[in-house]
Order: sequence, then structure tokens, then C-alpha cells
Amino acid sequence: MKIFVTGGAGFIGRHLVDSLLLTNNEVTIYENLSNSSQENIKNLLSRGAHLIQGDLTDFDLLKKNLRDFDLVVHLAAKIDISESLEHPEITNKINVEGTINLLRACIENNVKNIIGASSAAIYGNPETLPVNEETIPNPISPYGADKLSMEFYLRAFANAFDLNTISLRFFNVFGKGQSNAYAGVITKFLEKINDEEPLEIFGDGTNTRDYVFIEDLIQGILVAMKNIHGKKGTVYNLASGKSTSVNELAASMLKISGKNLEIIHKDPRSGDLLFSEVMISKAKNELNYNPIFDLEAGLLKLFKEME
Repeated sequence: MKIFVTGGAGFIGRHLVDSLLLTNNEVTIYENLSNSSQENIKNLLSRGAHLIQGDLTDFDLLKKNLRDFDLVVHLAAKIDISESLEHPEITNKINVEGTINLLRACIENNVKNIIGASSAAIYGNPETLPVNEETIPNPISPYGADKLSMEFYLRAFANAFDLNTISLRFFNVFGKGQSNAYAGVITKFLEKINDEEPLEIFGDGTNTRDYVFIEDLIQGILVAMKNIHGKKGTVYNLASGKSTSVNELAASMLKISGKNLEIIHKDPRSGDLLFSEVMISKAKNELNYNPIFDLEAGLLKLFKEME
């Protein structure tokens, strides 16, 4: 297949492109390199991936370069929640207007299959747990609102122009190669452990997350690609299906590392979710998504890879 990956030089993008190349796909990375570098994908380029340096705001460049592709995986986004609170107009321009540009360019080039990366942030702080794809969204940050808008545009364009589109709601992804700039709590804890510094937890640490290992997430994207035909904006949760408190996460990581470090609690951050618990039965049943790493197994592999 000939596949166009926006944000392909980012953390998730690099893992996805690596997997796509292993199965002999022709992959083009569309990337502005604002949160990554060409050095990070040097290995992927040497194995045959192509790089187009460009921005989602550049409709003409997207239109010019989206010819003859079988499928688009749209990962590029502004993902910093704090930035979205301070400058919602900037994140909206990339996350929403950029998605519209991409979809318009697909229409112009008769590209029929698009998968978009959504987020657990669309749920906000829901009234009931666990959430499933039918839970009413309640975003508490402009970033969450951006991603929800993206989902609706994928559905609208699918209905209006007979496209096949899927939105995948990513939960807390972790794995090797996550950037420090937008790192999740696991990467930040790992950095503190390596430097033998206290772990910092925002809030009392009882807030929960569903941590999904990068290999499971990539599996989810790949099975969505295989099952995209006939989907008209269908949404799926991609997660591990098990929630863990931040306090439990810190204890587990310290146990694996064998280090006895202080844990410091700081004031909660605006826009952060309180509790996350998710059902993944829809992705299992309809896509044959089958995560194999629980949190401990993923952490053990991550620590081993970082040695």
C-alpha cells in the first residue's frame, strides 16, 4: 500500500512508519518537524520512507503531494493541553483547520481512506465510568474540543464525499522514544529515576489513567487500516482496558528500578483529567484489536530498552 502519514516523525509516527516499512508498504511522512527532527527518522528514510517537510496549514502543498495514495494516517497535532488553554486559536488552527485542509486535499486527489488520531481528552471528566464510545463527550480543554471537532469533520466528510474514515481515541501512550517536550508521566518519571531525583505528582495521585504500550497502540492502528472499508467516521477507543492511579504507577516504576526516591505532590494542573477508565470491547469486536501488554509488562520492556 501507498500510505501518507502526517506527523510521521513524532513518537507514535516513528513506531508506525517502522511497522509499515517492515511489511513493504510505501510510506510518505508529512511533517513540519516542530516537535521532532530529521535526525530522528534517519533510519526510516534510509529504509525507503519519503519525507515531505510541510505544515497542515499549507493546503496547496498537501494537495500537490497527496496524489495516488491508498490511505492517510493523520497523527499530526498540537497536543500540549497547557498551550491549548493559553492559545486555543493556535491549537485550533493546526488541529481543526489543518484537518479540514487534509480532508480537502484528499477529496481533490480521490484519496478515500483516512484514519485520524483522536484522544481520551474528548471525554473530559465524565459523569460515569468506564467510558465507551457512546459516552457523551465533555472536554475540559480546548485540545479536547479540537479532537472532538476532528472526529466530526472525519464523519462529515465521509458522509458528504463517500470516504472511509475512522477516529481512534488514544489513551495514555508510553514507550521508547517519547519526547521530553510532550512526554507523558511515565517518561517524566523515568527521567527523574535515571537522574535519581524526586518524582513529582500533580495533585494527590489518586487520579487514574489507562496506560497503553506503544506496540499495542500501533497494532490498533494497523487493524483499523485493515478494517476501514465502509466506516463513516466510526470511533474506537485504543487503550489497555485497565486503569492505574498515578500513585500506583510511581510505586511500580520505583520497584522496577530498585531505587528509593522521594515522591513530591504539587498543586493539580488546570485541564488535567481526574479519572480515566475505558472499555475497549468495540475495538476488540469490530477491529480484532488485542492488546497484549499490561502496564507492568510494558514498563519492564521500556526499562530494558532504556538500559
